[in-house]
Amino acid sequence: MAAPVFKFLKRVFGVRPKVGLVLGGGVARGLSHIGVLKVLHKNNIPIDYIAATSSGSLMGVLYAGGMSPHQMERVSKHTGWNRVLYLSFSKHAAFGLEGLRRFIIKRIGDKNFADMKIPIRIIATDIKEGVSIVLKEGNVPRAVCASATFPGLFAPVEIEGRLLVDGGIFNNLPVNEVKKMGAEVVIAVDPVPFRQLEKFPEDMVHLVGRAVDLMLHGLSTENRKGADVLIEPHIDEDISHLDLRYAERLIKAGEEAALAALPKIEELISSPSSSSPRE
Repeated sequence: MAAPVFKFLKRVFGVRPKVGLVLGGGVARGLSHIGVLKVLHKNNIPIDYIAATSSGSLMGVLYAGGMSPHQMERVSKHTGWNRVLYLSFSKHAAFGLEGLRRFIIKRIGDKNFADMKIPIRIIATDIKEGVSIVLKEGNVPRAVCASATFPGLFAPVEIEGRLLVDGGIFNNLPVNEVKKMGAEVVIAVDPVPFRQLEKFPEDMVHLVGRAVDLMLHGLSTENRKGADVLIEPHIDEDISHLDLRYAERLIKAGEEAALAALPKIEELISSPSSSSPRE
C-alpha cells in the first residue's frame, strides 16, 4: 500500500486509511487471535472492518460485538469442548454446535450483523454448490456456527436454504473480502503454523492436523500476499487443532507476533494517542 501517501494525507488533512482486520481459521489455534487483539487494543490501533473464518469468526464477533480482549482471555481459560459440543441427531455428523451458539449469545447477545459495533463478514462454504459464501446479514451466532462447522465432525448449518460448513475449505484468510468492505490497510492474522516439523506427528490426530495445515496454507497463499501486515503466531507443534487446554500459550504466541508487527502497523496507520481502548 502507499504508506507515504497516507502519511501525507494524515499530516495535511488529519485523515487516516480505513483499517481491515482478517482473522483466519485454525480451530483451537484461533485462540492466538486474542493475543493479537490485546496488543492492537492496548495500542489504540483502530479497526474499521473485520473479515473472518471459522475460529477466527468467533473471536471476530466477540470483539466486534463489544467484548474486550481481556474479557475474552478470561473466558477462554475456562472454556472446554464440553461447553461447546452437543450430540447431534443429524445423519451428517456426531456433534452440533448449539453449545457454541449459546456461548456467543451469553457473551454478546443474540445479535444480527447490523447490531455489531464493527462491521464484520463471516466466511462459510455451501457444501452442495461447492462455493464460498460471505455472510453479512441475519443472525450472527448462527453464522459463526456455520463458518466453524468442520465437515464430518460437526453437523452442517442451514441458512436461507443453503447447507453451510467450514469457510476454510475455500477461504481461510479472507483478505479479499475485507478489501471489498473498504479496507485500505489490511492486517491479516494466520494462526495456521507452516514450518518443517522437528519430529514426525506422534499420533493420528497430529498427522491429520498436519495435513490440514498444509492444505490450508496452500489455499491461503494469494490472500497472504495481499495483506499489508501478515501476523503469524508461532504455534508450538505439540499444540493440535483440538487443544483448547493451551489457551494461555496460544494467547501469548499471538501477543508476541503482534508486538513484532506493531512498528509496521503504526507506520501504515494513524493511532491517536488521545483515544482510549473500548472497555
